[in-house]
Amino acid sequence: MKKMMTSLLAIVMLLSLCAGCGSKESAAPAQESQPAAEEQSSGETMVLRLANSHNAEHITSQACQMFADLVNEKTDGRITIECHFAGELGDERSTIEQCQFGGLDFTRVSSGASAEFAPLMNALQMPYEYTSVDHLFEVLDGEIGQEVFETFKDNNLVGITYLHPGSRNFFNAKKEIHTPADMAGMKIRVSESDLMLTLMDCLGAAGVGLPFNDTYSSIQTGVVDGAENNMTSYIEMSFWEVAPYWTYDGHSYMPDMILASKQTMDKLSAEDQQIIFECAKEAEVWHRDAWEDSEAKNAKIAEEKGCTLTTLTDDELKAFQEAVAPMYDSFLNAEQKAIVERVQALG
Repeated sequence: MKKMMTSLLAIVMLLSLCAGCGSKESAAPAQESQPAAEEQSSGETMVLRLANSHNAEHITSQACQMFADLVNEKTDGRITIECHFAGELGDERSTIEQCQFGGLDFTRVSSGASAEFAPLMNALQMPYEYTSVDHLFEVLDGEIGQEVFETFKDNNLVGITYLHPGSRNFFNAKKEIHTPADMAGMKIRVSESDLMLTLMDCLGAAGVGLPFNDTYSSIQTGVVDGAENNMTSYIEMSFWEVAPYWTYDGHSYMPDMILASKQTMDKLSAEDQQIIFECAKEAEVWHRDAWEDSEAKNAKIAEEKGCTLTTLTDDELKAFQEAVAPMYDSFLNAEQKAIVERVQALG
């Protein structure tokens, strides 16, 4: 009888211990989840980085800095964006890849460098596609521009805003250019993109894909004969010193843009994401007006420096347009061609 009572007492004690264990296990998750809730409401500051290949004085860099300052202001210092200029964090392709994998938060790049990560971008940078700057921004600000931006998400990137790219033109160290025949055999630095290399082939020149910051030294040392860019970059990067022949052919408007890491944006609240977009747009609007003023100012400086500025006649310009016309069939797929048709319809 005593053995039976002892066994029963042991069973009761064991059940009590098990019940106690169960209550501790059920309490644990609540204790573990508490720090996460506190972290979300703590309002801790966040330091983000933005890369840009232009020097700090460049007007596009000024727009990037304005964007960063506005974000800091409108988040009361909770979000700080540090701007790194002059290719400090890598060339355009490298910074896009860093954003893609979360190693960098924002980058300012050209459409030429970004097209590999959003192929529809090729449809927005075809040569001689736009009739004017107004036509360009009607496209970028509308449904077409936003549709193209959406495709960056497939590569873990987020399109934040477009920036005025300026009309791109050829400049070289050797001679005036009036027709594609004048470019035969010339080595021209272009962005490292298939589109620009194909463009050079169509014009009879040899496209050489080099980082932007290598352009000056490459012309100076004869690695290339010239390059192509907008007038503001031509003056501010002192390209006129080594390539005094400028040709107004306006072969492309290649939209600049600010891209973000999707990983970075996903960490932000919906409210802070909205602040990012609004601040970028505000900087973009300022940049458009400032850019037009800059182009006019720098064209005057080029004249004063003694550069040879060549304006093409209608017939000469037509020769360039005809030379690259095959690109619209050979370079674009069906989806991209459909975008181009919509772009041309707005012009």
